[in-house]
Amino acid sequence: MTDVHREESAPLYSLYSVDDERELFTVGDLSGFFVDADGDWRTFRALRCAASGRPAAGEVDELKVRVLDSRGGVLGSYDVSAVHIEEAEEEGQPVLEVTGYLLSRPHPLAPAAWDRWREPGELRAGAWASLPAPVRRAWLDCVRLHHFAAPRRTGADVSGGVYELDGRHITDWVGLYCALGEALRGPGGYFGGTLDALRDCLNGGFGVRAPFQLNWHSVATARAHLGDGYVDDVVETIRSAGATVTFP
Repeated sequence: MTDVHREESAPLYSLYSVDDERELFTVGDLSGFFVDADGDWRTFRALRCAASGRPAAGEVDELKVRVLDSRGGVLGSYDVSAVHIEEAEEEGQPVLEVTGYLLSRPHPLAPAAWDRWREPGELRAGAWASLPAPVRRAWLDCVRLHHFAAPRRTGADVSGGVYELDGRHITDWVGLYCALGEALRGPGGYFGGTLDALRDCLNGGFGVRAPFQLNWHSVATARAHLGDGYVDDVVETIRSAGATVTFP
């Protein structure tokens, strides 16, 4: 079992009650939440930073563990149901003990990925490329959660554009979807994480819709690491939606 522990006083997360549509607490470190463990029931501890102006209920039907950026904006969230919250002290600091049923299981390495998002300034292109393979998987999961927590799409999907897919770092299937989402939606963009999810995104509602042209650079890297069959399946999936794929 692995765990992630940090000593920080600034709010990194918030506990938001879906029942009451309000934030209950902002918290710093989460201990026991981002762990590699079986089962969907989980108890974790949170270093409390602040509470809302109204008393927090001990029982919450549905809770969102929200990941915060440095300005308090929501980067993504995890859903927990049938929640019980107890307040306590640990070494003179206020802590919360939270028990609940995970509706969305957090990747154990997600904090390392979220930290990249919290770095000052805009998220840079290719921020995922230097990550070790296990953290890349966490990154892709964070990209998906970010999309649904703060969707970028405003208005109708864009079609007719030309997009450049940088294939130099596509050395695994995770890298493929990281690079594809970035090509179509910008740094940290999401456009699927499996072939089925890619098909869903191509059907609309994810910011980009065919017809469009995708120029896949350095496709040989993906073919060498993923195999011709998988790359061809991805290309055929995109083309079948009415888009053009070229290999400059």
